[in-house]
Amino acid sequence: MAASPPRERTGARGVAVVTGLVLATLGATLPQSMTAPVISLTADAYDTTAADASWALTVVLVIAVATTPVIGRLGDRFGARRVLLMLLPIVGAGLAVAAFSPTIGWLIAGRVLQGLGGGVFPLAVAIAPHVVSERRRAAVVGLLTTMLAFAIGFGVLVSGLLVDSIGIRALSWVPFAIIATGGLIVAVTLPHIPRRKGVHIDVPAALALSIGVVAVLLALTEAPRWPIAPLWITLCGAAAVASVVFWLRRERLSPDPLVGAHALRRRSVWASHLTAALLGAALLGSFVLVPVFAEAPWWHEGLSVTVTAAGLLLLPATVAMLAVGPLAGVVRRWLGTRAPVVIGAVIATAGSLLLVLATRSLITVLLGTVLLGAGIAIGTAGLSNVLVDVADDEHVASAIAFNVVARQIGGAVGAAGIATVLSVDERAPDAEAFGAAFLLVAVITGLAVVCSLLIPSARVARARPQPRAG
Repeated sequence: MAASPPRERTGARGVAVVTGLVLATLGATLPQSMTAPVISLTADAYDTTAADASWALTVVLVIAVATTPVIGRLGDRFGARRVLLMLLPIVGAGLAVAAFSPTIGWLIAGRVLQGLGGGVFPLAVAIAPHVVSERRRAAVVGLLTTMLAFAIGFGVLVSGLLVDSIGIRALSWVPFAIIATGGLIVAVTLPHIPRRKGVHIDVPAALALSIGVVAVLLALTEAPRWPIAPLWITLCGAAAVASVVFWLRRERLSPDPLVGAHALRRRSVWASHLTAALLGAALLGSFVLVPVFAEAPWWHEGLSVTVTAAGLLLLPATVAMLAVGPLAGVVRRWLGTRAPVVIGAVIATAGSLLLVLATRSLITVLLGTVLLGAGIAIGTAGLSNVLVDVADDEHVASAIAFNVVARQIGGAVGAAGIATVLSVDERAPDAEAFGAAFLLVAVITGLAVVCSLLIPSARVARARPQPRAG
């Protein structure tokens, strides 16, 4: 990172701030994963169709993808602390609206506000270097990054249990309690952080980028289910291309770009974003695949377990992600900035290959998913640290936000790809379909290894471009 004001050393106050940031990140991310497993239950609770109820999930993802880069830039412009303390009450209000919603329309309205929670993570990462020592910064960034992957697994695991034991509104009250606790801790303990002057927002570029990523997400998730699906997919794809071309043109011409086309041309940046997309695809793809395989009957080489047991198969992987993510900081300190990303991708590939090559028994599925989850957690935590290292202080939140969007789009591609492979014959997936799906996850993680090796070494990644004359 570029030189910044002196940072407060890690102490009791720093630990409290980090705890608040972790809780805020977890509470803001859970709504993106808790809704998916209970779409049918949501439809029943609000007396509507599954197609209408699915918008309770889609709108969260769409708003998150559309606004995360802009929120990251707002943090660079007005200060991450100020923007975070304004954002958390808005997300909390969205959770409260959803909790009290009398109709599906009110529920979706609440989900719109919840989607803004996608910006919490990049703001938390931008704040972290100001409240912990340089030695502990990588571990804290790794912990915050791990919360994203952990929230996906945790949300999938607990959503059904919460609905069965408390009711559908628990899906809003639990994240509300977490984010309220985290926000209160941050508000009380987080010190003032001087904001950078001279940072501005290119509004047309921000709108173009948001439209582009939303069009990509709709093409992958909703358009295939609309009437005349090929036409809608084509239109969404064309809108995405046009918006991204316009955004890149604005970025090149703007004196203060949203992300910076020059930054995207740096190998350390674009390789990090591409690796994030691939790891996101592997994570979401495996979280779609494993429960379906576990529930499949034995004559299709499945595990023939109940829906609850299938969900619990993801528990060890979820715990592993939470446990090993912060270790990325230790690996980085000993082996360099790129090492956690490469090692994480290699471990994830080993886990996915185990699921392809070994007999898919309960033990091998557990071991394979644990390796896959642990590798993805280490790799994604390493990616955040790479971007913190190479970004200027006034672009840290923007760089992290763009990486989050890459991971979300990759996740959508991975989930859609696995779903397509499993339903290619419009029948219940059989042994051949499961084998192809597990192989696809292995190919994705293998590509992540290749992309991670494109990230420059620590010495190259930290090099700064020299200012141009004049």
